[in-house]
Formats: sequence, structure tokens, C-alpha cells
Amino acid sequence: MARSTLIGTVALAALALTSLALAASRPGSSQRPSLLESTAAGQCSKAAALEVATRLGIVPDPTLPSPVSKVLCGPFTGPGSQAMVAVFARGTCLPSSGWAVFRSTGGTWQLVLQRTGFSTLAAAGPDIRETAWVWRPSDPPCNPGGGSKSRLWHWNGSRLVAGPWKQATPADSMKYGSFKTPSSNIVCDYFVHIGSRASESSVGCVIKSGLKPAPPRRPCQDGGYAGDRVYLGVTGRVQVPSCAGDPGPYVNVDRARVLGYGKSWSGGGFRCTSAEAGLTCRSKSGHGFFLSRESWRGF
Repeated sequence: MARSTLIGTVALAALALTSLALAASRPGSSQRPSLLESTAAGQCSKAAALEVATRLGIVPDPTLPSPVSKVLCGPFTGPGSQAMVAVFARGTCLPSSGWAVFRSTGGTWQLVLQRTGFSTLAAAGPDIRETAWVWRPSDPPCNPGGGSKSRLWHWNGSRLVAGPWKQATPADSMKYGSFKTPSSNIVCDYFVHIGSRASESSVGCVIKSGLKPAPPRRPCQDGGYAGDRVYLGVTGRVQVPSCAGDPGPYVNVDRARVLGYGKSWSGGGFRCTSAEAGLTCRSKSGHGFFLSRESWRGF
């Protein structure tokens, strides 16, 4: 073989090996991504956040219908950056089970921060505002009574750092509690807001034996079928949710006080009366509901 032909053959082989090496290093190749990276960044969305978090194995409860409950998109990791904040859903009465921040770097989503807890998040310009309920020692699991606190997460040039917590809503802005019928078949929660938030007051009840007639079944994106609960606000008729991912007021069945037959609870413009025939709750606007094992109705 001529010397020039041999040199050409070697050069082509070297070029082929180099091309294979480069292809293996590209995102989307068979090479496994590093711990902090996923595939191509794509568009910031719930679907993208779920894909990245699933690949990294950081989804707290992947069995939920919508494991990512909320996504924020913005330059949270520095001016001109593309960042994605995923808030993970929780299958109970608490708002979330943690959150994570990803940054688009070199065509991939990179994990820059992961937090646990029950916070809610919102964009505050280039910062992230974290708000959390405050539980007092005697508070039940789903009814924090200490108001709420908030803080800002800010990019300092190399990482996200948290500012100091500040009280967001006062501890005395709401009264809450639970009561149940003597049979424990019906458990109710009440949230009575004070002052300017009085219109947010509500009463919600769960009946263990189920609503009869049962509400229609509909496809649920954020939880399972809820054929056992009703909610009443200060104004308007009773609301019957079709979906719920938690046990509702029944989570407090063991700590709720017994509302004996013939007894009533009143607060925030509501009045609920317990009787052997069932439970009746009414708002000051005249709307309400009746619950019993045999039937229920709104009015």
C-alpha cells in the first residue's frame, strides 16, 4: 500500500473515533447524565420540572396525580439567567412537601437548591418569596394558629441565600378549631378570620359514611374523588368539591371536641347545631347544609 494511502486511512479512522467520542458526550446520548443534570433544558413548565426532578430522584411523592403543584419561571439565579422553581405537592392538608430550583446551564437543567417543608412560593422580581405557616405548640397538624412568616431568597452571585424571616400575618388574625358529632361520623373544621379578613372565614365538614346522594365523579388532576365533604363560606351556597388529595377535616377526628346532641357551635357568623337526626350548619347570609347518614342537602 502506498504511503499516502496509509496516512489517509489512519486519518479517517482517527476522525471517526473523535466523532463517536463527541457524540457520546452530548446531552441525549447514551451517556448517563451527572447527578446535578438532566437532558436538554427545554421550556420552563410543570412537565419539564417533573421530568428533571424524576430523573434526579427528588420527587417526594411520585404516586400523586400531579407531583409538581406549582412552577415559577424567571431569572432567579442571576441577571439574564433561566431558572425554574418546582413546588412539590403533598397528599395531605398541608400545602407542599418541599421545593427545588433548577438553572439552565449549557443546555441542561442543573439543580442549584433543594428544600423540604410546607412553604408556598411566589416570584418577587428576581427573588423568590417563601411563605410558611407558624405552628404553636398546641396547634393540630393541619391548623397552624401562629399566623405566617415570609422571607426572600436572593442570588448573591454564586448561590441562593435566604433573608431573615418576617411575620407576614399576625398570630391572632384567625381562630380555628374542630368539632364532631357524638358518633364521630361527622367532623368539622372552622376558620374564623378577624377584622379585614372576616370574609375568608369558613366551615368545612366531612361525613365518614359519605354524602347521599353522592356528588358526580369527575376526572381528578390534583387528588382523588371527594364524595364525603362540604364547605360553607360567609356568603354563597355550600360548596361540594369533586376532588381532594387529603382526608380533609377528618384528619382531626381524634382531637376534635364533641358537639353533643342539642348543642351548638357559633363563630364568624356561622352556627352549627348537632342533633340525633344530623348536623345543620348555617351562615349569617342564610345559606347552609344538613348532613346525616341517610341524606344531605344544601340550602
